[in-house]
Amino acid sequence: MSNCYSDLIAEIRPLLKEINIVSFSGGKDSSVVLQSVLAAIAGTSKKLFIMTADTLMEIPYFQEYLNRTKSAIKTYIQAAKINAELITVYPDPRHTFWVSILGMGYPAAHMGFRWCTKKLKIAPISNFIEIITFQKEYTCFIGVRRAESALRARIYQRKDFKPNYYAPILNWTAYDVWGFLMTEPCPWGDHSELIKVYKYSSDECVYGEKQGVCVGNARYGCWACPLQKSSQLDLIGFHTGEVKRYQALKDFKNILVNTANNTAYRSRIRRNGKEGPGPFLVSIRQKLYAKLKRLEIETGWHLITKEEENLIFNHWEIDRNIHHVAHKFQPMLFSSEPLS
Repeated sequence: MSNCYSDLIAEIRPLLKEINIVSFSGGKDSSVVLQSVLAAIAGTSKKLFIMTADTLMEIPYFQEYLNRTKSAIKTYIQAAKINAELITVYPDPRHTFWVSILGMGYPAAHMGFRWCTKKLKIAPISNFIEIITFQKEYTCFIGVRRAESALRARIYQRKDFKPNYYAPILNWTAYDVWGFLMTEPCPWGDHSELIKVYKYSSDECVYGEKQGVCVGNARYGCWACPLQKSSQLDLIGFHTGEVKRYQALKDFKNILVNTANNTAYRSRIRRNGKEGPGPFLVSIRQKLYAKLKRLEIETGWHLITKEEENLIFNHWEIDRNIHHVAHKFQPMLFSSEPLS
């Protein structure tokens, strides 16, 4: 064990409380934090929750990797007799990605309207933490780093940036993270698959050729997110030998992006009852839903749940007589639009 790793464990150990939580996404930063907290808590009776937020929109390749990794972690903590539990939280069915877009008519997220992060991740995580920590001492360990972005550098000024939350690797660089993952033995297996996740979804080399390994800086998030580069889907398809399936995802994603930017597909009435570009017209939502169902058949992937579909149909019934007329200043060019 390197001195750096020993120091990290020693830093974490006195912060352990009655309840401890690691927010584990399966990515590189949260993997370092989880491995370190497991080492620090081993041999104690303190409780650890390993929490993953499933947005229901993960790229299929990554979801398969994450499922295998969680299974390996579960096997390890049972064998090591660590008082830990893996928990997966999900968005409220009423506010999932597809219910929001296909049911309520939200446009796909953009930099000025990132409605999805709170609904799909922040709210489920916050609700779970509130429940399990009620009237208990706890520490939540998270894998944020200042070097990730200028915004995070401004927000996170210290490791204990708010009560009960601690960021052990706040001052680490991506080079530090990959150095750790490639040199410290992984207790639940190895990090070879994790390395592939980044190599398969990014064309940026941040680790360095002198080590003989070129690793990407970012993995793909929600597959339909307009804020993610579509070229990453091409890379994953190429590396996994699933070019046709990932091209189909990319084509559908591009339709979502183009639809969101066209106010001709929007109701002339906002949700607050005032005139202006409102949610997608019900007819547009129905066309998008039909395309999504065809995408499921084409790819063989299960992309939407039955519960989501029922909620979507309910929204159509409610909105049918309100959000069915386009904004009066925009022509309706359905003859040439890409949804037919």
